Amino acid sequence: MIIIFITLFALSTFFGFMYIDKDVWRAFVGGLSLLLLTLSVVLLTLHIKDNWGMEKRTSTETKIIYTAGPLDVEFGMLLKSEIGKGTHNYVLVYRTNRKDKEPTAHFQPDEKHLVETLKKTADYKRTDESEAKLMIRTVRWQFKNSFMRFLFGIGNEEGKLVSEHARAYVPKDTWLVLTQEEAKKLQAAAPTMQAQLETFLKDNPIQAREVMELQKRNPEEFAKLQVSKIKERLGFKE
Repeated sequence: MIIIFITLFALSTFFGFMYIDKDVWRAFVGGLSLLLLTLSVVLLTLHIKDNWGMEKRTSTETKIIYTAGPLDVEFGMLLKSEIGKGTHNYVLVYRTNRKDKEPTAHFQPDEKHLVETLKKTADYKRTDESEAKLMIRTVRWQFKNSFMRFLFGIGNEEGKLVSEHARAYVPKDTWLVLTQEEAKKLQAAAPTMQAQLETFLKDNPIQAREVMELQKRNPEEFAKLQVSKIKERLGFKE
């Protein structure tokens, strides 16, 4: 609507100064129109430059995420791949549904929409919680009120993305956060580690029974044990 106002005020300014004969009315109509035209242009400039008439509004979405690793083990796995070097901005691989056959890569840069991509970041944090989750914090521009929307709502600006940050919260004792290289290292070492475990349990029946009872009685503690042994065996660091 502000564009229409600018057009009308420009026309009335022209009409007032060019076609009104009486000096008083010419000054009144032309001067008032010029003042309103200037004010409208200034407001539009402020809106374009500084998003005047709008405000940032934040929304938060939280959802459960599931392991990127094998589904038949108690511990979870999140795969990470840093975008650039030292950016602390990651592509994260996990399942969005427990029944998904394969994990999915999330937060990959979209080369076709670089402006939007630069506003989006993702990382992870290890926590003491027992369940992995993803929290997405989104900031968008919204008009302050209906009047501002009436004035400036012509350019699909409402809902325009300011920033989006996603953070995966993973249990520090029951999940592994691995790079692709570390995941390949674990996959290659898994058969040997399994064979060594089976030999150990066969030679130590009492401990084997305790481990089996722990697995049934307390899967979370069993997952902690697995994660601890994997880190120790392969030298994975936090």
